[in-house]
Amino acid sequence: MRSVRPTHRFVIRRGFTITEMLVTVGVIVILASILVVALSSATRSAQRAKTVQLMSSIKTAIARFKVDQGYLPPVLGYQDTPPSDVGHGRDLLPLPVGASSSGDLADDDYYQMQAHYSLTSLPEYLLGYGDRRFDGYGYVATPAQPIPPLTAVNDPGSSNYQPGYNEYPGLGFRSPGLDGYWNGTLNPRLAGSGGSPSLTGVAFPDRNPDNIGPRSFTDGNETNMPGRVYGPYLDVSDPTVLGEVSGLDYDQTGTIALRQTWDRILLPGDGVYGQGTAPKVFLDYWGNPIRFYARPPADLRNPGELDSRYSLSDVIALRPQSFPVGSANESMWADGNTDTSTSRSLISAEYALFTPGADGKNDDEKRVDDDDYNSDNLVEIGP
Repeated sequence: MRSVRPTHRFVIRRGFTITEMLVTVGVIVILASILVVALSSATRSAQRAKTVQLMSSIKTAIARFKVDQGYLPPVLGYQDTPPSDVGHGRDLLPLPVGASSSGDLADDDYYQMQAHYSLTSLPEYLLGYGDRRFDGYGYVATPAQPIPPLTAVNDPGSSNYQPGYNEYPGLGFRSPGLDGYWNGTLNPRLAGSGGSPSLTGVAFPDRNPDNIGPRSFTDGNETNMPGRVYGPYLDVSDPTVLGEVSGLDYDQTGTIALRQTWDRILLPGDGVYGQGTAPKVFLDYWGNPIRFYARPPADLRNPGELDSRYSLSDVIALRPQSFPVGSANESMWADGNTDTSTSRSLISAEYALFTPGADGKNDDEKRVDDDDYNSDNLVEIGP
């Protein structure tokens, strides 16, 4: 019997052709691009959702502040206190007032209304991060003694046992008073307010929380400051939502403030964060400062009585790009597109929170702007 030898077949496998490799690489690139776009979109959506949640929490905090004080947080900003001094960006801004004899607003007032907002009011009044010299509560630190000595509370016989040493950490504040500015308009500490404080604004050093006249800033820890401590009204558990604004200023034509400007936003971790006089600001989850707009009072000395001539509906930045049926209304003023449409809800609003969204840009003069900067603006209206 003849044996049968197995037959071996050799198959030669060829590699990818250049065309196949290019197609494969192209598919991978397309899939990677789709993944990047999807992740970017998901990130933006998450940032937007977290920003909306933060703004909602701020609204709740504002409501609690108003229940306690009877008025909204006043509008603070840069006017007199220079960047090198404590309190820069925390002056009480003047009112955009100067109505004609008929009682209507003049054009200048309308333009000033666009710039009448604050980046610094919300941390000031909702957290109370200032020390007792300026908001009535909090340890006054010095370079030699940035925190109270441990013996201050435990040893009443110590020479360091002073009232202010028991106010550390310093979040919280004592009542801002009838004027909402720690008596800066009613009994200024330094009497430095030029003109009528009902219109012209008040510098930060004029705050007088103890309300007993001129007092040196250096005796802050020695003075007994009676009264209830308010706040903080907001729990800032995420440190990335609390930044500092450096170089706060404003552009103007003559005496008309057209827009607010600033050099940069400092974040926790930046080398100079918390080391200087830059005021605190709340940040959205894109790193933009959150603006606080409020209907101004008729008199700075009485923040609870709002000026009925003003309406937030005339602030261009707050107007939505489109309106549901029946929600639009004609504004007193036209914007740069001769569009006088505004929302009915803005007409009755007492305040609004604003952020320019993911692109970090907005147009304060045109509701529907050519570059579409306003399309992603976020606005929360209160109450």
